[in-house]
Amino acid sequence: MTVLLGGAPRVLRFTAEGATLAVEIPGRTSHAERERAESIARRIFRLEDDLAPFYAALEGDADLAWARCGAGRMLASATVFEDVVRTICTTNCAWSATERMIGALVQLGGGAFPAPEQLAATPERWFSEKARMGYRGPYVREIARRVVHGDLDLERLLPQHGMHADEVEEALLALPGVGPYAAAHVMQLLGYHELLILDSWTRPTYLRKSKKKQAKDSTIRRAFAKYGRFAGLAFWLYLTSHWHEEERDAGNGFHP
Repeated sequence: MTVLLGGAPRVLRFTAEGATLAVEIPGRTSHAERERAESIARRIFRLEDDLAPFYAALEGDADLAWARCGAGRMLASATVFEDVVRTICTTNCAWSATERMIGALVQLGGGAFPAPEQLAATPERWFSEKARMGYRGPYVREIARRVVHGDLDLERLLPQHGMHADEVEEALLALPGVGPYAAAHVMQLLGYHELLILDSWTRPTYLRKSKKKQAKDSTIRRAFAKYGRFAGLAFWLYLTSHWHEEERDAGNGFHP
């Protein structure tokens, strides 16, 4: 994948052997760049997440026992800023529109997701005419501007900084363009799994898999409340279990 490293787009190549993940950066790199690449790898693959309590809670659950073999680490972006912007680009639109917007952003960044400085300096017309981001454009530009001016530090939302989940949710909901769905989505990528991602895809998918004709959001939340701080992760894995079944059948992915 291509990320910003030392202010320029650089390719990172990941290889895994057993429990070891290696990061390769083609070309000459400094010690600082190698350290940053390793930090990005830990962030993307969520290597610091402790899911042992979650796996223990899955014991006896016929629908989710398969996940105990190591599922649940959803790929994140290199930065929290990127996760927030990407999530905003998924709101109230078809997936094809999300792909178009993200593609335009990556093209703007020369093959990597652009830094806040670049987005803050990009004219509003680019967001509306080139990326066709609609109402999202001004929100993304405003978030970038706040980050650049030092008014907003999104990286502090990571769990290692000690914020409570309620505080993180409140901070996310205060951002322009971030509502309950987007906040829950970003929190999953940060490592806070309390909230269920409820949207136009997850709701009908839950009804189909649970064979229910209808269910209020409160009913869905109660169904996963037994997982406590991992309720949102259990919900997501329940909805996407067929993805992993397809991978296992193809000889990839997790093997209980």
